[in-house]
This record gives sequence, C-alpha cells and structure tokens, in this order.
Amino acid sequence: MPAGLSAQEKEEKAKKENEYKFFSFNGMGVSADLFGLVYSFIGEYTSAEGALEFNIGNRLYPIAEVGYGWCNHTDEASGIHYKSAAPYYKVGISYNFFTKRENPNPKHYIYGLARFCWSNFKYDLDTPDITDPVWGNATSLHLRDVEGASMWAEVGAGIKVKIAKGFHMGWSIRYKFRITEKNGPNSKIWYIPGYGINKSTCFGGTYSLIYDIPFR
Repeated sequence: MPAGLSAQEKEEKAKKENEYKFFSFNGMGVSADLFGLVYSFIGEYTSAEGALEFNIGNRLYPIAEVGYGWCNHTDEASGIHYKSAAPYYKVGISYNFFTKRENPNPKHYIYGLARFCWSNFKYDLDTPDITDPVWGNATSLHLRDVEGASMWAEVGAGIKVKIAKGFHMGWSIRYKFRITEKNGPNSKIWYIPGYGINKSTCFGGTYSLIYDIPFR
C-alpha cells in the first residue's frame, strides 16, 4: 500500500505541474479589423487588415497581419492631389499579462504588443499650376505610378473581451515610428499604406473581431 500511495501521489503531482505549460500550443485565432472598414466610408484615407495569431501557453501570441491601405486626398490649402492604394504587412508578438498558473485561460485580458511592418507601393501626384516667379509662365506636375516604400515599427497595448464561445472583441492603441522611407525622384510620400500620413511618428488603433480556433 505505501508503494501504491507513493505512485499515486507522484502521478497527481505531475498532473498538477502540467496543468499550465508555458510553451504549449493552445490554438490559433483569425481576426478582422472593423474600424478600418467602417472608416473607409467617411475618410479620404484609411486601411483595413486581417490577422492570424498562434496561442503559445495562453501567454505569447506570435502574429502576422496583412492589410490594404488606400488614399484619395486633395489638400485644401495647396490644391495638391495625392492617390495611392497598396497592401502592407506586419509581423510581431503579443504578450498576455493576465495568464497565471492558477488562472491559465482567462476570458478577458490585457496585452502588450510589438510589430515590425513594411509596405511597397506606388502613388499618383497632381499639382495645380505653379507660376515661375522669373519668367511668369505656369506649369503643373502630373506624376503617375511613382514607386515608394517604407518600414516602421509599432508598440502598444490592447484589451480582448470574450463575447461568445470562440469569439472575442479586441481593441488596441499603437504608437508608430517610421524606420525608413523611399521617396520618388521629384516628390515626397504623403501617405504610407498601413502607417498613415507620412510623419516620423504617429498613433493608430484597431477594433477587431477575433475567432479562436482551439487545439487539443
């Protein structure tokens, strides 16, 4: 009997220790950003994206995001018209701060995120007539399919809330900072798909519907 009890105790101890495995593969999730889709009906520039993430121990979430950004904007002050549309790509990781050994699978949680992003695109640029101050003649620019590119990074935080079995709603706020940019020979990029207006830094956000695919 003592030998039998010892084996049973060891089995129960091992089972308890394996209740939460940090590097276990627990499934994956697919999501769609609803904010970008809604804003596309009211804004002159926006983007929409989908994502595929992998659940590692309910704590680490490697993720790949693919989106499409577009812009059709005319500046009221200068009259310059800028148009572009192209895909963009993001890879990175999210970290769930709410997962603990005693609560390995929370329904709602707060996470931090980091992404590396890039886009290669083309844009059109039209200007109104510009008068030469010396000769007095007027001319305008009409550039087509100018090649541009940019890489940037994003860091931020988000919240996920369970709304039904297998479904979450998610919000995130992201601080973006540009790493590189490639302008055309006679113009400067005004809008970067997936990033926004071309500044050294900017903020962005997502509002996503997530479907979780469990793995047993």
